[in-house]
Amino acid sequence: MNPLRSIGGVLGGLGVISLIVQAMEFSLVMAMAGGRIGNMAQYLAIANQPVILAAKLVYYPVAGLLGGYVAARVAMKYEMHHAAAAAAAQTVALIWGFSRGEFASYTPMWVRIALILLTGPAMMVGAAVR
Repeated sequence: MNPLRSIGGVLGGLGVISLIVQAMEFSLVMAMAGGRIGNMAQYLAIANQPVILAAKLVYYPVAGLLGGYVAARVAMKYEMHHAAAAAAAQTVALIWGFSRGEFASYTPMWVRIALILLTGPAMMVGAAVR
């Protein structure tokens, strides 16, 4: 097992998820805003509208699938182990962000729980597809 591939697989999978999730959220919020957003409270008010919350329930697991696939593909050996490590790290990051983050309380609890429960298993499915 190549340690650089192991680290690269886990970090690559996490990076793919972060890139997709942040790009999707920002794009959707800006599209819904129809213009400039003045502050974080305004951004979060738009980001937590029902349409965007529903979209999050779709694009988080899709990002998880792709992130798990990337983690497995880069690692090349013990793919499921590497995807599991990335899924565990992503789950911890989501739990931390949704419970301790400065703006965590803006997102409804049921969405936070759903995203935590969906993303990690989606990563494992992505690795299994690989």
